Amino acid sequence: MALNGISTLQYKRDRQDQKLALASTDRTDANTVTPGRYAVTSVDATELPTRYASNDNTHSNIIDNPNTGGLKNGRPFAP
Repeated sequence: MALNGISTLQYKRDRQDQKLALASTDRTDANTVTPGRYAVTSVDATELPTRYASNDNTHSNIIDNPNTGGLKNGRPFAP
């Protein structure tokens, strides 16, 4: 079990959301130490190629995001 408790969450979507929130906090903290290190610190989950459905761990119910124009460098923090 991880200290942050992410691995103990029941649903994979919740784990995705918590990991994204943790990464966003890490980027914000890094900008405090080194101003301007990251241009974007807020996450956009729609930039991920796929997302798990809410309250559902079934692989067949994964949501395939359209990602119009292709995947962006730095996703899901892409500007």
